[in-house]
Amino acid sequence: MSDYTVYLDNAATTKPAQAVIDAVAISLRDGFYNPSAIYKPAVAAAKEIENCRMLIMDSLQAEQVVFTSGGTEANNLGILGRLSNSRQGGRVLYSLLEHPSVKSACQVVPEGFEAIGIPIDPSGRVDLHALDDLLTPDIRMVCVMQVNNETGALQPLDEVAQAIKEKAPGVWLHVDGVQGYLRHPIRLKDAGIDSYAFSGHKIHGPKGVGALALGRKNSLKPCLFGGGQESGLRSGTENTPGIAGLMAAVRDFPREHVMRRLKIHLYERLKTAIPALIVNGPDPQSAYACDHIINLSFPPVRAETMLHSLEAKGVYVSHGSACSSRKSRHSDTLKAMGVSQAALEGAIRFSLSPLTTADEIEVAVRATLESFEALKAFTRR
Repeated sequence: MSDYTVYLDNAATTKPAQAVIDAVAISLRDGFYNPSAIYKPAVAAAKEIENCRMLIMDSLQAEQVVFTSGGTEANNLGILGRLSNSRQGGRVLYSLLEHPSVKSACQVVPEGFEAIGIPIDPSGRVDLHALDDLLTPDIRMVCVMQVNNETGALQPLDEVAQAIKEKAPGVWLHVDGVQGYLRHPIRLKDAGIDSYAFSGHKIHGPKGVGALALGRKNSLKPCLFGGGQESGLRSGTENTPGIAGLMAAVRDFPREHVMRRLKIHLYERLKTAIPALIVNGPDPQSAYACDHIINLSFPPVRAETMLHSLEAKGVYVSHGSACSSRKSRHSDTLKAMGVSQAALEGAIRFSLSPLTTADEIEVAVRATLESFEALKAFTRR
């Protein structure tokens, strides 16, 4: 096992920034008061929550922000909270590349609703022609993520919003922004987005905190009940240390970075040495590819074998979605894209952060090429 590690699984989680660690520690030590209390230090804790809320609202041009335990809860609240408040049933559309927290929520919609999957194209983006055909008068909600967590494909949200405006005005558009928030800035009002979920630990913040940003106010019913915190939409004593860390993460997230350049360099080095390399998703240099994620297959080497070899060399990557990698042998997203069996069996996700360095990419390239050369001769065909 190498003593030097290169972490390229930032789509799964990111290392907390030092400013985040400091903010959490200060909140735990000095700001532990319940923000619902009325004495001075508790009021100060409540004010810090509102400062974070305003910071996020400004970053997204949102009307409202509800703090949650993370992206999963935010997605559930955005979907089920909205549908529970709907006066009539109908159909819910969700792209076939959605994260399990969106897919699963859509599959347990309230009585009177039906969930329908939107096909995706071979590059891993929503099929706009199929969406157009599905936008009938009984549609109540459309769910399309901002950035796919497995392939890095940027979804055509502008076109989706325009199609809704033309064919089904008033339909609620929910966006899972967990992989896009701050990396690919977006303004909810301008983009026609009604609810937008994100998670702190994907942007160098703490785990256990996230938020649902809303483009429209007072359009949800709560999914949790209790003391009525978060304007009644998310009861439970606020996670003040988590929110303090989230504020530091949002405030300090690097707006300037070289992730895209490093990602393309990684790809070009590997493609030059391994002509059979397969990209699962959009062309890494296209406008449809995000800055920080690339999904590659190395036929005939299987993904699990490559993962273990890279781990032994101190390079950490992944199969794909960390939330489902232990449950499913192959990615549902890649299957929906129609990739070959060889690509399915060999798919590896490399995901960068603003902290990733050129030296780390060089180490990863060398380790990957060494692993491929060592493993290809021993792979079962």
